[in-house]
Amino acid sequence: MIREADVNDVDDTVHVVNESNYRAYRDIIPKEFFKHPVVDCNTILKDMVKMRLYVYEVNGRIVGVAALHPKPDERIGIIRWVYVHPEHQRRGIGTALMKHIEEIARRLNLKKLCLVTHEKAYWTIKFYEKLGYRITSYVQRTTWRDMLLEMILSETYD
Repeated sequence: MIREADVNDVDDTVHVVNESNYRAYRDIIPKEFFKHPVVDCNTILKDMVKMRLYVYEVNGRIVGVAALHPKPDERIGIIRWVYVHPEHQRRGIGTALMKHIEEIARRLNLKKLCLVTHEKAYWTIKFYEKLGYRITSYVQRTTWRDMLLEMILSETYD
């Protein structure tokens, strides 16, 4: 079940993000730049003020998270914190969260969604491309590149 997160979900959200991020990126981000934990409760609480954070629950336990930072003036949304706990991956949870965010973005009349992922995270790039996102550019970091992926939701302007 997907629902919007509230302050009572912060600890579980932090756990899912940190555990998933650690397992996914510890071997591709250089050790001197890798941060674990990547988030704390204060970061998530601050993000909840400006973003819509959604959680996916299985048997009352949060196992997936994703956030949408809408920028209505620009009619774009930035997707953040898309993580599924490693024990629950490859079960459609990430896809369900992304489809949910896309539907919310359409209701908000956003025309484009954007996200960033590490260039060596081939599994995430394939996942997003399968959902219809396309690599549009990259961001150069100290010793690696992050890929910018976008999905056009609407070509028309109201």
